Amino acid sequence: MSRLGGVILLAGVLAFPGLGALAQTSAQTEVPEPAGAGEPAAAPEPIDLGDGRYRIGNIVVDRNTSPFSVAGSVLPVDTEAMPIEFLAVTRGGMKAYEAIIELDTDAVSFNLACILLGLDASKATLPVYHFDPAVLKGDPVQIDVSWVRDGTIQTHGLIDLILVDGKPAPADWVYLGSGFGQNGLYMAEAYGTLIGVVHDPDSIIQHRTGLGLGDYGAVTVNPELMPAAGTPVTITVSAPRS
Repeated sequence: MSRLGGVILLAGVLAFPGLGALAQTSAQTEVPEPAGAGEPAAAPEPIDLGDGRYRIGNIVVDRNTSPFSVAGSVLPVDTEAMPIEFLAVTRGGMKAYEAIIELDTDAVSFNLACILLGLDASKATLPVYHFDPAVLKGDPVQIDVSWVRDGTIQTHGLIDLILVDGKPAPADWVYLGSGFGQNGLYMAEAYGTLIGVVHDPDSIIQHRTGLGLGDYGAVTVNPELMPAAGTPVTITVSAPRS
């Protein structure tokens, strides 16, 4: 197990008895680390808020109702200069230039919140390489985004903020958990990749079939819906109940 995997496992076992098996499930595929990668980030200490609610960094998880929410803001997007490959990255994430939303969290906290929902990366298959066309396996996830417009809260599926070849795309998200580098570095933390539409070994949640794979510029923002750059947004992640 990687160093980060051990930290997450310890946090899960100490704070949430019985979750040790889930906490080990971040994918163990070894992938190349980015240039200048540093030490793995330490897992945040979950805070018990009572009644099945826990705070992990800036994320509050309610294990009774399933969803967790993360605040963030819309990034400036220039699809002529750079394609959209990720719908959400961490604050200051390395891949923000290819994303539309920056969230106020780190990848370790985000992944631990996913684990607490019951999402299990042992059921997942990571892409082998960037733009891997293989259909991915993983626990299904629902992702919504909300913001205030003209005094009213607008809520939509996250996928509705983009178009593929000018057309709406289906929401088909799966939890993968991301991979680890050769030196135990958690790749989602290294790149800041949380939710991706192209297949890569690093994002925690990805689109099952992939969007715009190898088709430069195919994924664009939806001009009828996309909030302006800088708009505060909230992303909500939930796991369908069986």
